[in-house]
Amino acid sequence: MARAGATPGDGPALLVLAAGEGTRMRSRRPKLLHPVCGRSILRHVVRMGQEFGAKRIVLVVGAAEAEMRDELRDEPVEFVRQVEPLGTGHAALQARDALADHAGPVVVMAGDHPLYRAETMAGLVAALDAAHADLLVATAEFPETPEFGRIVRGGDGRIREIVEHRDASEEQKKIREVGLSLYVARAEFLFETLARVDDRNSQGEYYLTDIVRLGLEAGHGVTTSKIEDWSETLGVNSRVDLAEAERLMRRRIAEHWMLEGVTFEDPERSYVDADVTIGPDTRIAPGASLRGRTQVGSGCRIGEQVVIESSTLGDDVFVKPLCHIEESTLGNDCTVGPAAHLRPGSKLEDSVRIGNFVEVKNSTIGRGTKADHLSYIGDSDVGAGCTIACGAITVNYDGTTKNRTVIGDGSFIGCNANLIAPIEIEPRSYVAAGSTITKKVTAGSLAVARAKQRNIEGWFERRFGADDSED
Repeated sequence: MARAGATPGDGPALLVLAAGEGTRMRSRRPKLLHPVCGRSILRHVVRMGQEFGAKRIVLVVGAAEAEMRDELRDEPVEFVRQVEPLGTGHAALQARDALADHAGPVVVMAGDHPLYRAETMAGLVAALDAAHADLLVATAEFPETPEFGRIVRGGDGRIREIVEHRDASEEQKKIREVGLSLYVARAEFLFETLARVDDRNSQGEYYLTDIVRLGLEAGHGVTTSKIEDWSETLGVNSRVDLAEAERLMRRRIAEHWMLEGVTFEDPERSYVDADVTIGPDTRIAPGASLRGRTQVGSGCRIGEQVVIESSTLGDDVFVKPLCHIEESTLGNDCTVGPAAHLRPGSKLEDSVRIGNFVEVKNSTIGRGTKADHLSYIGDSDVGAGCTIACGAITVNYDGTTKNRTVIGDGSFIGCNANLIAPIEIEPRSYVAAGSTITKKVTAGSLAVARAKQRNIEGWFERRFGADDSED
């Protein structure tokens, strides 16, 4: 049944119906662009298609076409437009020209299902081939029957038609098995049959489900395949559905990494995005949130309420509770926190120690350097083996320009020192506590820059009068 120009044995194509408006989300953002575990619903679907081996991925889009193109600008997908929202059958038909030369099967699905697994889709494609059928309908049974189309079977147990919930009789609504708006079809059968779908129903729409009845009437082979894990089939139509999809996906991600050797102290209270990677023997405490494209090495400890965003951690890193790490790189054997903040552009080399209430921004910290508490290091290049004492800061902003500070290897910056950038502290230098440094400190020097202390005797009595209070 391959069309002219097609290659026999083409792999499957994925046809995603993504033109719905998603009004129940009550959002200015298109429904399919809402995130689930750090990845948009739409991108979850596209990645799943890539994982199960789809040779082509075609999206049928509507009014949100520009936003969807922008979201998937780095993905090898094709777009076709449904100008008028005339139903699911009409939407699928819009891909007829795009897939005119496709010889393999076509998986047709709604775009608001982020939880389908690649192995499930591969199984459906294999089932179509095994049945030597032209159309496969994916079905499921739910604990509570949702408002999906009912699978109506004949006396021989074979599917006879799908009746949409709104068009079903009361007897048909009692049927537990429902269609999932998920189909695998031979390409030529799919588009020839879609062209014969009409809108004679209560909604005046072209239903995709009608291809079952029309296919059977024309003598084509139609089969079904039941998806046993019904939670995989959750579609997102509201914020309630979105939260449930997030919960299910989060648990799936945690289970994946636990099987890879990661310990989650409480998987239900750990938040790991879909694009995060974690090495074995790492331990994740409750409330930790690993976001974006974060990469965590092996043997790490991530404490309670830690947030790590799109950062890379080496092996044996200890991030203590309440830290926030953004777009930063940490080498092996580093310790951070508690309550430290690494802002974008921070790089810690091996064995660095960043303590409580220390903030680092756009800086490189050399091997073995320590800044244990209450310091700010911004726009700086700090050498190896340095000590940044309590309250020391690099003063990097003059009101117009961000300037850099350079601190050489083995230097010691005393408590409450201010380093006014641009400035260089050469190796093995010491800066005395309380100093404000504005000039270069040469190697091996002690820099002292503080006013001479002067005690003014009797100042209190002259200012406030005699102290008559009793001891």
